[in-house]
Amino acid sequence: MRAAAMLAVHGAAAVMLAAAAGCDDTFSAEIDSFPIALTRAPLGNGLAGDGALVATAAEPDTHAESFAMLVGTGTPLTLRDGTPSTPVATEKFGFDLLDPTSVAAYPLAPAVRARFRDVSILRLPLEPLGDRSFPVGGILGGDILRKYSVDIRFGATCPGGSGRCSTMTFWGHHGADIGYLQDSGYAVLRFSLAGGGEVTAEGDPDVFGQRGPLVLAPTRIVLRSCAVSADFSPDMPRETCCREPDAARLASGVDLALLLDTGVGPLVLSNAAWARIKARLPTEPVPTSGVLQIATWPEEIPAIWSTIPRFALVDLEIGAATDPGPCVELRRAQRIEQVSAQLVKDAQAGVASTVCTQPCDNDPREPEKAQNSAAYLELTGQIPVAVIADDELYLQGLRFDVRPEGPELDGVLGAGAMGRSRVEIDYLSGPPRAIFSCELDVPRSECWAAARCPRLPDASFQHLCFGLGYHGLAASCEPSGC
Repeated sequence: MRAAAMLAVHGAAAVMLAAAAGCDDTFSAEIDSFPIALTRAPLGNGLAGDGALVATAAEPDTHAESFAMLVGTGTPLTLRDGTPSTPVATEKFGFDLLDPTSVAAYPLAPAVRARFRDVSILRLPLEPLGDRSFPVGGILGGDILRKYSVDIRFGATCPGGSGRCSTMTFWGHHGADIGYLQDSGYAVLRFSLAGGGEVTAEGDPDVFGQRGPLVLAPTRIVLRSCAVSADFSPDMPRETCCREPDAARLASGVDLALLLDTGVGPLVLSNAAWARIKARLPTEPVPTSGVLQIATWPEEIPAIWSTIPRFALVDLEIGAATDPGPCVELRRAQRIEQVSAQLVKDAQAGVASTVCTQPCDNDPREPEKAQNSAAYLELTGQIPVAVIADDELYLQGLRFDVRPEGPELDGVLGAGAMGRSRVEIDYLSGPPRAIFSCELDVPRSECWAAARCPRLPDASFQHLCFGLGYHGLAASCEPSGC
């Protein structure tokens, strides 16, 4: 019902954009323990670079006729390209996920990595990507993904040591708690699945053969981001930050709320968000006019293409009631890292450390102790951006879907913006979480995952933070120094 107006305007192809999740049906699956090799769709607008994540799929017993299946964390329901029924209604469908390298070598008997049967899907027309030369045969949607903990490597080094390869691995459950993960250096970002509701398409028939409206469960993942923050390294001069307003003043970058969709290529931003980002850039990259192509959207979307040098995904550490924004929490984590780095350096040198945490970074309830620092993932490079109008119906449909529980979306975080990071999307934990890391051969200047650094009870405790060795509690800087 929430999506009825949007569906009436945009037709059957807009079902997945007006609603927000996968139907809560049952299906059978057989998945082996190997990573599923993925390919990449073109980025779009004639640009070089990796775009959306693409699995190689085939209907049962038709492996010689494989098709490209997007891995769409932002698509609520699994789709198959085709003519929709009248009225639009779900149907049962089965497919296999194949190793793409084996398809070329053994087209009649490729390696099958996963089998899915009795999946409730919609058959809808899907648009080609890139320069419209990359056909999309289906989309693996959130209705399947939400049943697993899904490990995605966006840019691992290919076997043999050259090139970049992407993979996806399904796990039944991720059992590690947040304490173990943060000690191991993983940036854990918690979220609540957004979206869902009743749409005008018809769902599966009941035992009497009657169909009601399709009800979709929430699958949208919205992450906090800080774009174009200032460059940082632990050995930079430390800032003086005395009061909470100083923390906001010293924060750099632009706060954004982004929907994670690995079935999209670039980072997609609204024009209003792009205007805020341009104001922070020392020099704006030369933009080019073009179009953005989305597989589930029936028309090309006018877009301005450009790049940004850096963005970070930041966990909400302080709490929603006192949320200062991701850029404030990012800068606070960086200041606390500087203190930790100096403590370890002084300990290794065998000297008494005089380093202290800034007063604005301390807990207001216990001013002698630093706050927990927020986990974050920072990516640096020529990150592709497609800027679209604020009133573009594609964006408005996504915003409509995550409200009122979620924030106002500033855009979509596509797979082409994720560089050489790695994420395990743990849908099954409570709350769900995205566990980020970087490939081991990637320098910090390109990708950096900073785990949450928990506050210590007192000087007798130690912790592991920021990839450093064990270290203890730093003193708080005297307020008189401010």
